[in-house]
Amino acid sequence: MKNNICSIIFFAIVYFVNTSIGFSQVLSVEEFEKKYAETPTAQLVDVRTTGEYGGGHLPKAQNIDYRSADFTQKIQTLDKSKPVFVYCLAGGRSAEAANIFKQNGFTQVYDLGGGYLKWTTKMKPVEGVKPVEKSNALSKEYVDKLLKDNKIVVLDFYATWCGPCIKMMPTVDKLKAELEGKVVFEKVDSDANKALIAEYKIDEIPTFLIYKNGKLTMRAVGFQTEKGFREMIGE
Repeated sequence: MKNNICSIIFFAIVYFVNTSIGFSQVLSVEEFEKKYAETPTAQLVDVRTTGEYGGGHLPKAQNIDYRSADFTQKIQTLDKSKPVFVYCLAGGRSAEAANIFKQNGFTQVYDLGGGYLKWTTKMKPVEGVKPVEKSNALSKEYVDKLLKDNKIVVLDFYATWCGPCIKMMPTVDKLKAELEGKVVFEKVDSDANKALIAEYKIDEIPTFLIYKNGKLTMRAVGFQTEKGFREMIGE
């Protein structure tokens, strides 16, 4: 009997502590998107810099820079009884921000694992991104002819706002120059080529499709090392 009473008291204390200081949970892109959609009272906070926010952000997100001196003061304007959904570029700042939210009495905090980079590579909706130039659009007929007329073709599906895509550009440009005449590299802007994105079933960027003699031989998703890239195209 005494043990049962002690157990009840223990769990009551744990519950009280958890509800008092709140909790935070790191969610995958899919979990974050689903949870946010199911939460009508959600408060979505982008804790990156104003410059990062201005280059593109999740729809309806408000910007409170985690590194600003008055961050703690600014978050007091939010409703502590309502869930907070927080993200940064890759997850580092948002994890620290989530702790500050908890310490300041916010009871439900959800952190986007992988941040804006992971969100965008999963082709999820964003707003505030600069308009895409129509000159970047490619026709299916053009791509079909490219695959037919060349022995080896690498289709590089990318976006100007995609961190891993930008990180890979020097490697792709280097191989393109080095293998000129042997391998054709074609960049496909994912924002300007929605029809091709659907045609080739691209749901994450960067994605590299490698064709040899008109046939798909390799599909690689995400950041690739130069060595790995060479192996994929047989160089």
